Amino acid sequence: MTGKTIAPTQPAERISEIDIVRGLALFGILMVNMSFFKYPVFFERYPSQYPAGIEQISAWFIQLFFTGNFYAVFSFLFGLGFFIFMERTVAKGLELVPLYRRRLFALLVFGFIHLFFIWSGDILFIYAVVGFILLRFRDKPVEAIRKWIIGLFAAALVLHGLLGLLNAAGEVMAGDKYAVIIAEMIDQAFIKYREAGFTELVAFRLVNEVPYVIFSLVVWIPAVLGFFLCGLYAGRLGIFKDIAAHELLLKKIRNTGLPLGALFLFLYFLIEAGILPLTVVLRIPLLGILNYAASLFLFPAYVSLFVLASRGGLFRRLLAPTAAAGRMALTNYLAQTLICILLFYGFGLGLYGEVSIAGGIIITVAIYLGQVLWSNLWLMKFRYGPMEWLWRFLTYKQVQPFLINDR
Repeated sequence: MTGKTIAPTQPAERISEIDIVRGLALFGILMVNMSFFKYPVFFERYPSQYPAGIEQISAWFIQLFFTGNFYAVFSFLFGLGFFIFMERTVAKGLELVPLYRRRLFALLVFGFIHLFFIWSGDILFIYAVVGFILLRFRDKPVEAIRKWIIGLFAAALVLHGLLGLLNAAGEVMAGDKYAVIIAEMIDQAFIKYREAGFTELVAFRLVNEVPYVIFSLVVWIPAVLGFFLCGLYAGRLGIFKDIAAHELLLKKIRNTGLPLGALFLFLYFLIEAGILPLTVVLRIPLLGILNYAASLFLFPAYVSLFVLASRGGLFRRLLAPTAAAGRMALTNYLAQTLICILLFYGFGLGLYGEVSIAGGIIITVAIYLGQVLWSNLWLMKFRYGPMEWLWRFLTYKQVQPFLINDR
């Protein structure tokens, strides 16, 4: 690499529509994660289990519009970002593989610390793991990538069903004791998260939560890789190089994906609400399959919807500030965790289990608006968010200019 210019993408080179979509994805991720920050992360509660009224409406609002969709959008953008990184790295005459491996190793470290010591809902660790697999697709033709996407999504659907069957089998085998066992585990989690210090809570999570995360990689690796490849596929098609030329395609994706995704969610609603009664052995796997199947149609529809809305006019002006949050996605994602654990855990304000679903939505909006404001103010002076700057330093092994006026 001697004599080559080693520098990350500069602010002027960024595609604003991508940053806006990434910024909106941060909001959707926080909306879903908020429920898990303030309640035991591995005990999923279905919307119908909440009291009728504002709580159940709030739970259905999150389930139908957010759950499963925004992590898919975020994952899609990771794959698209890989394509952009690859294209610009090659254009500069640099070696892609060593640079991207360093980028992934740095992300792996961030994710390891986040997952093992801070919060079990981390996505950075699995992104780094799957990123090493994504690197192997850098030279594959478009048609091969398309076939892999179909195969991976089909495999993920099957695995979601099998995982649901496993959970259902455990519930059936436990019989009447199942509710008691779950209640005892939830009570234990409440005690730890409300009263334990940081070190004790880490020890609890390492025993009771992290092993489940590692086990779930069997399901999430093909799912995340499929979303990554969708981003790579979109990059290869040149959609984000010339958005105007692909507006008809984006409208078709939006107009097709939204109703098809809504159909799967309607079936989910019928089963979960008990309108279409099923045995536990069928109900739990089908709910997992339907939720994931809906996301396969909704996430590209969301991306298309957001891109088209950001193209101009009133929506462009409304959405433009979120681009700054998107440019600082890594910093803001980790900051969301820091803010929430200080709000909910015992070594912070200790609000764990005390905030309603509706209250969580209000907190989510407040945190996100604060992050959008802070991101815009920060980027008036700095080129990158603090974690983005560190990530670039670890990737390129060179100190990058931090202040806007630095050269």
